[in-house]
Order: sequence, then structure tokens, then C-alpha cells
Amino acid sequence: MTECAVREELGELRSPSQVGTYLTCPAKWYFRYLVGLTEPATGALALGKAFHAALATNFRRKLTTGRDMEPAEVQEVFEQEWVLSSDEAELREDEDASELATTGEALVNTYIREAASSVQPRGVEQPVSGRIAGVKVRGIVDVLDTNGRVIDFKTASKRPNGIAADHGLQLSTYAMITPSANGTCRLDTVTKTKIVQVIQQTYAVGPEERRLAETVYPMVQDSIRDGIYPPHRSSPLCSRKHCGYWRECEREFGGRVPE
Repeated sequence: MTECAVREELGELRSPSQVGTYLTCPAKWYFRYLVGLTEPATGALALGKAFHAALATNFRRKLTTGRDMEPAEVQEVFEQEWVLSSDEAELREDEDASELATTGEALVNTYIREAASSVQPRGVEQPVSGRIAGVKVRGIVDVLDTNGRVIDFKTASKRPNGIAADHGLQLSTYAMITPSANGTCRLDTVTKTKIVQVIQQTYAVGPEERRLAETVYPMVQDSIRDGIYPPHRSSPLCSRKHCGYWRECEREFGGRVPE
């Protein structure tokens, strides 16, 4: 298959994370999705993966039992998932495996004790697909509750100041392509601060949010098909610390990626 044909196929965007990656840095999209290079997960990403897996286990159980698991049970699931995810990660110099594990246990315990009871799941890690402005899109919804609300979970190093644009687009996407979704969403952020907090933010997907998604998806699709993959060196995320593709980026495009 020629590169042009691959671009044509990949131009049929498969997830909001692909769009988010492209908007953050087209070169990063190029290395990950077109060249097919794997970016090793950091310790923080491994923690997030184990955190999501532990909550998913709880809410799957809740689908059949009608109640949440005990915090100690969910913590045990997290510990098992952390072993798996951390084995595949490359920890940064400022990351410590034992500290990350302790942090993850605190995040899971806090969420189960303080917020899990507010979630009544209809679907858990539900695969969804559809079209937005003619572009094929698919994704996985963390939880669709019994009222048709999309609920997404994330961890963060500090208290969020509103819902970031990339998460807004993700929530809009899921609300638009998920059967039975009613257009309301909630983003539950658990902070990795000295005092762990659960911050719940509501997000309504109205005409303007839909219009943005209907604008962005075909625009990014056209850019991919045209082979436009410039590195976003002015981004605060463009650094050797935050991007696993910095070596390839320097070889391909020249210049120097900051530390």
C-alpha cells in the first residue's frame, strides 16, 4: 500500500484521541499513526491506565449486583493492574514506581468512597461508533449511566480550571455517536495533589459544541490526506520529557526539541 493510500485510509479518523493528537502536534500523529512507532508509556500514563481499569471493574460488577465493590477490593484490582501497566512503562527520571503505586491506591480509594455511589451505569467501557460530518469516528465511553449521561474519568496533577478543549471535544464526540446518550456529560477528575480530591464537572453538548466537532473532524481529515504533519515546537508539551518521539522528530524535521 502506498503512503498516499495509507493517508487516505487513516484520514477516516477512528477516535477523538487521534484528533486530539493531531491538534496537539501533527508530527506526533505522523509518527504514531502513519509510521506506526510505539511511544512508551510514562509512569503517569501507566497509573492512569490502572486507575481506569480498577474503576471499570467496579462498575461492571455494579451492573449485575447493583452496588459498588468495597474500597479494599477495588484497591486490590488496582494493584494487579498497576503491575501489568508499569511493566510496560518507561518511568521518567522524576518518577518513582512505589510512590506512583501509593498515589494510585489513594486515587482509587477516594473515588470509590466519595463518588462511585453517584454513578448508576448502563454501559461500561462501551465501544461506540458513528459519523460526524461524514467522518467515521469510534471510541470507548468510560460509563454511560442509566439517564443517558456520558461519564468520563481522568487523573490530574492539579485541580482543573474548567474542562480543557481536548476533553470538551472528546465528550462532544461521545455524546454525538453514543446510542441513548442525552447530550449531557460529566467529567470526574481525581487530583494527585497532597489531599486527593474528586472534582466533578458537568458538560452540555449543544449546537455550538456539535458545530465545533463537525468543523474539526473534516478539517483534520483533509490535512492528514494532504500529508500535512508539521512539528508543533512552540507547544509547551513539545519537549524531550513529554514526547517519546523527540529523536525521530529531530531526525525527520531538523532543529532541536527542548529538554
